[in-house]
Amino acid sequence: MKKEKTLFLVFLLVLGGLFVLCGFSLVRCFVYNTFDDSGDPSILEIGYLFLHLIMIAIVFYLAFRAFKIKSSIVALLTMGDNDEKKTRNSLIISGILSVLFFFVGIYSTLHVLGLTCPPLNYLSMSFAHDFMNAGYFFGSIALVFFIYPFIAEKTTSAE
Repeated sequence: MKKEKTLFLVFLLVLGGLFVLCGFSLVRCFVYNTFDDSGDPSILEIGYLFLHLIMIAIVFYLAFRAFKIKSSIVALLTMGDNDEKKTRNSLIISGILSVLFFFVGIYSTLHVLGLTCPPLNYLSMSFAHDFMNAGYFFGSIALVFFIYPFIAEKTTSAE
């Protein structure tokens, strides 16, 4: 159980950092990018960042609950009904999604920092902030789903 608690504690710290990053992006979009170059408002992107803050808060609550009690959702999705066997499909899917989302997050971060990234050049900076936050958030969730089966304690049923 100690390794599981450590995983969820690190995940809680990552979620706290992602909450701060999303708040920074929200302030940056309000102050600097309320209107893009053509004068169109970035209302949908800013609305998504508000919803993203709520999503991070919900996942933070679930991770805190898993830290204090025990994980039920992650264990069910990664281990299946049988605690002894790792579900191979969940490992493959979570590994691929983790790499994909972290790539999107890093690529969008490079664009936010000022590099010219071809597909993002044609979109507003608020959209790049949305992609950056979503990439890191969903990538970290997928990474937890990937790591959990390797550190989960095996439960013995006394039937």
